[in-house]
Amino acid sequence: MVVDPRRFGRRTLLRGAGALGAAAFTASLTGCTETGAGQGAKSGAGTAPLLTVASEQGSTLARNFNPFAASSRWAARFCVYEPLMIFNHVTGALEPWLATGFTWSQENTVLTMKLRDKVTWSDGRPFTAEDVTFTFDLLKRHKGLIGYATGAVANYVEAVRAPDAGTVEFTFKKAYTPALHDIAQQLLVPRHIWSAVADPVTHTNPDPVGTGPFTLTAFRPQMYELRRRDGYWQPIAIPGLRVPTYAGNDQINSALVSGQVDWGGLVPDPDRTFVAKDRRNNHYWWPRISDIFLFVNTTKAPFDDPAVRKALSMALDRRKMVDIAVWGKSEPANAVGIARDAYPGWIDESLTSAHAGLVTRDVAAANAALDTAGLARGAGGRRTGKDGEPASFDLVVPSGWTDFVAVAQIVTQNLAEVGVTVKLRTIGFDQWTSAVYNGRFDITLGPGERGASPFGYFRAMMSSFTRRPVGETSNLNFHRLAVPEADELLERFATVSDAAEQRKIGRGLQKLFVEVFPAVPLYEQPEWGAYSSRRFTGWPDAGAPYAPLRNSPRFPTPLLVYPKLKPVA
Repeated sequence: MVVDPRRFGRRTLLRGAGALGAAAFTASLTGCTETGAGQGAKSGAGTAPLLTVASEQGSTLARNFNPFAASSRWAARFCVYEPLMIFNHVTGALEPWLATGFTWSQENTVLTMKLRDKVTWSDGRPFTAEDVTFTFDLLKRHKGLIGYATGAVANYVEAVRAPDAGTVEFTFKKAYTPALHDIAQQLLVPRHIWSAVADPVTHTNPDPVGTGPFTLTAFRPQMYELRRRDGYWQPIAIPGLRVPTYAGNDQINSALVSGQVDWGGLVPDPDRTFVAKDRRNNHYWWPRISDIFLFVNTTKAPFDDPAVRKALSMALDRRKMVDIAVWGKSEPANAVGIARDAYPGWIDESLTSAHAGLVTRDVAAANAALDTAGLARGAGGRRTGKDGEPASFDLVVPSGWTDFVAVAQIVTQNLAEVGVTVKLRTIGFDQWTSAVYNGRFDITLGPGERGASPFGYFRAMMSSFTRRPVGETSNLNFHRLAVPEADELLERFATVSDAAEQRKIGRGLQKLFVEVFPAVPLYEQPEWGAYSSRRFTGWPDAGAPYAPLRNSPRFPTPLLVYPKLKPVA
């Protein structure tokens, strides 16, 4: 299963000091020139306002719309290009998109997808199965391309063929059913355009041609625009999007509160700073579909001992973390580390109930467990390891990530109470990723891996497939833990396509998790999403939970939102 190496980079969209005032920034966007984007595609937009999205950050924007590039513009992945299907993290459904459905062969080694009729590219050419086979062949031939399906193509897919113009067959080297979601969500490009591209890895694709609802019509280094195109395969009411770049969270918040932005993300203390400014129009919705963890480096003593990891967990005040770091807008994690709303029907409630003590603050129990694990108290109540050295460790988090810094401060205070010394170090994001992804850290914070099922989460937590030696990059299992029993269960999971059987295996993985406790679950992570209904209505929220509100840099779920939005008359 491919994992976007920018998984944590999404937070860089949410933090930082604003460099421009809102008025000055708006003035800098005037005079945006039209482009030849879409190669002749007509705009179906009238004079209604464009929807302004806060999804880009930086002083200037490079004109790169290559959907396979790490540095591509946000709109390439979420406006212009589309996948076969979209996993909806709110509903738990795999939504039909360019494909209307799929079937597995009896042995789960052949996946067949049926394509939607009468879909066209933005230049008017028909979308066919040959475009799908070409895209996957492109991923196979060019190792530097980033995509949802790159891992599946490299490790599991043997062949991709088109029996006819509306059917695609994926043949696997062996049964690996979790690849369905990676294949389904792979963004597709037109063969008639990309077959002429000399180097797809470095190509900037300045005038993108896609099957999506919008085409690029204007671009400047501070902002670009996309307009609704004629001929899109489903109705779209909004005329288009305006995507400015912002220096940081302060600037985004200022633009949101002043009504310049229609769709944004994290708003600190939203009830007070955002909703209270305009209760009729300003709204937010933060569904929770992943957890935040305390990760310890299991290659180092005493973190290689599950008893120590459990003892540390019992010392932590999760309610305080929720109240301070996310303004009370979440809940403490359960013992298996799966957010309550992430995978309906998957969580073993009897298991989380029986092991609730693992994630409940109990200083006396934590002290007793540390004593039993051999971390004796020394002078001043400070503990030492079995080697007699002080139990003193560094906790690293990226500077400017205010929620993580707040949580880390609580961790250091809580662990000091049980005699474990933790020093908080805030470092630059690039420095943090280098240290953590290469296993050169003691303690850090981060979210659990998420996907269309808990398979990817447990594989990242406990699989030898994702474990790498210290010094070798891993953006999944950076705590460096492998459990042979987990490998066996994950292998079984990958061979079946029956949901009931997968859930049964999932319960076995949850049981193994609470036994081994590879990382310490802290709290459920809100999916930041804020919007204004001043100009557009139809947004997803708690009353209409049809899709995630967050315009995520990883999942193409914004495509689920556009068809529901309507301009205010």
